[in-house]
Amino acid sequence: MKTVLIIAIALISFAAKSQEITVFYKEKMQPAQVSTRHEPIDLEELSEYKAEIRKIVAAMSADKDKDSTEIFRKMMQDQADKMSAHSMKIARKPLKIPTYDYITVLKINHEKSLYYPQEKVSNDTLSETRTNKNGSEFTRERINYNNSEIIYIDQSQNKKISALKVHVFDNRGRLFLIEEVLETQEWILTKETKKIDQYVCYKAILNNSERKVEAWYAKEIKSTNGPKGYHGLPGLILELKEGRKTIRFHEINLLSSESMDIKPPTEGEKVTRQELEDLPSKLFNQY
Repeated sequence: MKTVLIIAIALISFAAKSQEITVFYKEKMQPAQVSTRHEPIDLEELSEYKAEIRKIVAAMSADKDKDSTEIFRKMMQDQADKMSAHSMKIARKPLKIPTYDYITVLKINHEKSLYYPQEKVSNDTLSETRTNKNGSEFTRERINYNNSEIIYIDQSQNKKISALKVHVFDNRGRLFLIEEVLETQEWILTKETKKIDQYVCYKAILNNSERKVEAWYAKEIKSTNGPKGYHGLPGLILELKEGRKTIRFHEINLLSSESMDIKPPTEGEKVTRQELEDLPSKLFNQY
């Protein structure tokens, strides 16, 4: 009887502590926005342009019966069009942008959770040096911008607070703070399963969503939370597919040695969700 009681107490203790969870996720990321600087024209290209100009001068000398001014204007316009098309071809040629492992953390303490990047995401400049046929080198540069997101949820208060940097349309690096009511998410539960690490996970699809969202959750981990603010499933979300992006389980700590103090983000320019969504058109109209 005493042994059974000890086991029961241990199980109750585990169940209570298992509400304090730290989960690490991993996804392959690419910069959200890339700014290209035009590369200079190399010597070989310059030589070709000079040859075209000589042709124009020769044509003007040969065709004396026509208005030489009009001939010159037309041929120079044709040459300008060629140069413009060439420049656009150079600008559109993509650089090889490397992906990187983006690690995020989800801390859960009963009904409160905080989702954030493990490390501060910084911007960087990617350079590529190439050599043309004549052996001359030239460099192209791209500035890589990375988004970041911190999401606090308190399910007992139906509250959600997000701190975001959205470089995809705002390269000034501003931090936006959004306080909103936590909306109920409706999931379609399926019987499809797969194993993620040591956990048997079930597939669920978010209902009435603008884009396809697929979650794999573990029933044995008693938490209704998940990455990127997704919640409401009968188990912790270990893998999330949002459109083409996949956030995968990386590591988990079920037993916390001490109680976690989860606090919402407080820094940032306060806006509503709608104001943030309207920001791209607002910025466009300013220029």
